[in-house]
Amino acid sequence: MKNVARTSARLTKTLAVLAVVSLATSALAKTDVGAKINQLKENVENSKTNLKQYEDNLKTVSSNLAETDKALKSLTRQKEALAKQTSETQKGKLGVDAAKKQIDGLLTTEKTKLETEKKQIEDLKKALATLEANVQKREQNIAHYEDKRQKVDRELASWSERNQSIIELEQAISAKEQQAKADNKRLAEKKANYEEEITKWRKQVRVSDRTYDQFSKLK
Repeated sequence: MKNVARTSARLTKTLAVLAVVSLATSALAKTDVGAKINQLKENVENSKTNLKQYEDNLKTVSSNLAETDKALKSLTRQKEALAKQTSETQKGKLGVDAAKKQIDGLLTTEKTKLETEKKQIEDLKKALATLEANVQKREQNIAHYEDKRQKVDRELASWSERNQSIIELEQAISAKEQQAKADNKRLAEKKANYEEEITKWRKQVRVSDRTYDQFSKLK
């Protein structure tokens, strides 16, 4: 920004000098031709300096613009990978949900049978030994399925944590993408401005050179 400020100051100075030269054209015969030639030479140097400054600025902006384009491409690849990971995670959750539903059904069945068979113990004393064996087996089944149920619950909790991490990562990538797009737009506008200034100062250099050559012949 300091370079741009100095360039603007030189531009103002050059324009002021050119205005003086323009107003004084009708009185050139009464002025010192040598001094005017020196002034025009200085104008040429100032114009060339301004041109060089804007050319340097254009190179810097072009480099920065390339970097933001690279960053945007990288963010796009990250979003695609994240979308794929999210899809795979959702598929995994469907499998866990199905397993949980199946186990819940098994638990309900076993608990129902347990209560039925406990009642049968009271009604059928003769079948007590058999029914007690069945009770023991059902209780073992319940313990087994309860253990599986706890594992499934832990898997669901783990999935929730992973899903939250994915959401936060997606939000961070979106924020970076918006910032990169804003930087890209700003740099593109600055690039266009520098290109416009370079065109203007190239024209000014040609005018200054031509004027200098004309007055040089008056020596």
